[in-house]
Amino acid sequence: MQFHINKFIFISTIQFHNSKTYTHLNKKVKAIVLNKGSHTRLIQYLNNQKTNIEILQKKEKKLVKNIRQIRYVWLETSVYTKITFARSLWTIVNNKKPIKELKITIPIGHLLIKNKADINKTMYEIYFCYCKDLEKKLRLRGEIWGRKYMISQKNNISILIQEFFSPSIMFFN
Repeated sequence: MQFHINKFIFISTIQFHNSKTYTHLNKKVKAIVLNKGSHTRLIQYLNNQKTNIEILQKKEKKLVKNIRQIRYVWLETSVYTKITFARSLWTIVNNKKPIKELKITIPIGHLLIKNKADINKTMYEIYFCYCKDLEKKLRLRGEIWGRKYMISQKNNISILIQEFFSPSIMFFN
């Protein structure tokens, strides 16, 4: 399946240095965008429903000493409300656990938690943007918040992730 959402119009991109820069954001936006824990668990907490993953596209390229994977997914509630569009670039240095389980259609955070992986999460950017393709898919109009960060596991795996949050995530209590 060919699926690309690449027509984001960035209204503002903020480099992530420390959370003091973001005092002007409302509490719900802060909780979602600055969350350093599992985004999937945050969605479950906000809407009190199981979170599903819909894989839109996944490509794998094996290089001499490592594997690269690109994955495009939607995180959605159990009633199929699309909450987050995420694209990730995986660089896998060796083929140890949790690597063999990457083909499972579960969110990255769940995979790492399930395998008790010791990881480091580094935030890079926060976005305020607009995307006609997402508006059409979500059937919602409005600005989109997003973020870019890296998850790494010592000498084994690094995952660069971009997440774009549906405006509907702001309506959960």
